[in-house]
Amino acid sequence: MRKGISLILVLILLISTTSLFATTKVLIDFNLLKANGDGVDPANSKELSSIPYNEHVADHGLTQHMPTLMDYSTIAGSNFTDEEKAKMRTSLCPDNWDVELNSSADTVENARYSQCIEWDTKFVSVLKGDSTADTDPEGYSILGIRVHFPESPNNAWALVKPPFEIPAYGNKLWDDLGNPLPDEQKDKNGVRYLNGYGVVRNVGIIKRIELAAYGTQYKNSISVLLKDQDSEITEYHMPEYLDFDGWKRITWSNPNYVEDVANRELFIVPLYPQSEPFVKIYGFRLYRQADQRGGDFVTYIKDVVLTYDDATVKRVEPINHEEAWGILADRTADAKKREMSKVGQNQILRYLEQLKMHQEPITETTTTE
Repeated sequence: MRKGISLILVLILLISTTSLFATTKVLIDFNLLKANGDGVDPANSKELSSIPYNEHVADHGLTQHMPTLMDYSTIAGSNFTDEEKAKMRTSLCPDNWDVELNSSADTVENARYSQCIEWDTKFVSVLKGDSTADTDPEGYSILGIRVHFPESPNNAWALVKPPFEIPAYGNKLWDDLGNPLPDEQKDKNGVRYLNGYGVVRNVGIIKRIELAAYGTQYKNSISVLLKDQDSEITEYHMPEYLDFDGWKRITWSNPNYVEDVANRELFIVPLYPQSEPFVKIYGFRLYRQADQRGGDFVTYIKDVVLTYDDATVKRVEPINHEEAWGILADRTADAKKREMSKVGQNQILRYLEQLKMHQEPITETTTTE
C-alpha cells in the first residue's frame, strides 16, 4: 500500500516539476491598449484606469494610446508646418490597426468596409485567466475586426496588422500620459513593449499559444503570426474554426514539444552579441474558404497568451557586455531607423488623405459689375 502511495507521490512530483519548465506570459492584451490621449498634448490625456471599459474612442475624443505612441514627423519634409508635424503620431490603439486583403479580394469596396475599431465586452468567465481580470471586473476593451470578403466563390484572406511593426527593443522615454520622464527614470533596456504590449523576450521552444477570440458562427479560420529575432515570420493556424457563439480561448499546442528534458535534443546557444531570443506579434490572418458565405464578417480579439521554455537561464554575470560594447543598442537603432522610414511614409500618406477628407471645399466667387 505504501509503495502505491509513494509511486503516486512520485508521479505527482514529476508532473508538477515538468510544468515548472514552461513560462506563461501575455504577448498582447488589447485591454491595455485603450486610447487615453490625443497624441499631441499630455494635458489632454487621461489615466487608463479612469476610462470606463465601455467608453470608446468616439465617446471620449481621445485617439491614441500614449504609452505606445510613435512619432513619425522626423521624416516629414519641409512643406509641413510645426503644427501639422505635431499631429504625425500613431500608436497601438485598436482603432489604428490595419486590414489588408489578399490581391484578388482587394477591391475598392472590400477595402472600404474592412477595418478595425476599439470596442468593449462585458466580463466573461472564459477570460478570467487574463492579465486584467482582477483590475477590470466589469469588462474589457477589445480589438474589433470587420472584413468584407468577396461574394464570389473564391478563397480569400485578410491580414490584420498593427499600424507599425512593434519594436522588440523600445525605450520608455515618457509616462503613460505622454509627459517626458526625468533622465534618471528613462528606460535604457528597451522594455517599452513588454508586458502585454506585443513583445515577449527570452523565448525558446513555444509549447502553447492561446487566443481569446469571439465567434459569430461563421466557419472562417484564424491564425496568429509571430516574428522572431531573426526576422522570420511564423504563422500558427488555430485548430478550431470561428463557428462558435461568444468568447472562447482557442489553443494551438506544439505537436513537437517534448515534455521530458531527458529526451530532448540539446545544443549550445551562442550568447552575446546575439540578441536575446524574442517573439513579437506580427498580426492575425482570417481565412474564408470558397464554399463559405462572403460579404461582411466580424470578430473580436481580447489577447494572446504564450507558454514557452526560457531560451536561457537568467543569471548575474561578472561582465556587462552591452555596457562595454553597445552592439545590441546599435543594431536596435539601425532597425528602428529603417522601420521608422517605412512606417512614416505610409502614415504621412494616410495623414494627407485625412486632410483631404476634412478639408473645407474651396468655392470660387464671381463679381458682377
